[in-house]
Amino acid sequence: MRPGEHLRYLVLAAQREGNRMLAAALKPLGLTPAWAEAISVLDEREPLTIRELGRLLVCEGDHPSRLVNRMVSAGLLTTEPSPDDDRARWIRLTPAARVLLPTLRDIEDQLHTAIEQAVDPTSLDACRAVLGALVDGLPAGEALARRVAL
Repeated sequence: MRPGEHLRYLVLAAQREGNRMLAAALKPLGLTPAWAEAISVLDEREPLTIRELGRLLVCEGDHPSRLVNRMVSAGLLTTEPSPDDDRARWIRLTPAARVLLPTLRDIEDQLHTAIEQAVDPTSLDACRAVLGALVDGLPAGEALARRVAL
């Protein structure tokens, strides 16, 4: 296997396992990893338009309106017309979503701690640099860069 191919599959495997762990931990809350990411982003920056939310999501940036519609139907988000743009809608968390935030933060913290404990700090920094270089300038990398910059 070529080194680039091996790295690609390592990234896919790590993402798959991390997503599997996160999904299992979120299941009792009735959340998916994409829903959890949207709730976290909105908690930090609401209100946002669907377009603005999509620009900050790594899990599901291509179709944020479908994600938002499902979350509205589940009672986790509300939408309202933007006073500045007739085509835009503001998205906000509902009280039901806010109740989930402390548990969601605990779940995320546990996962991040497990990752940080699995790899020594020097290797973690090197890995972040390699992966950052791989996604630099690409849509998901740009979404992450916007979130880190704010």
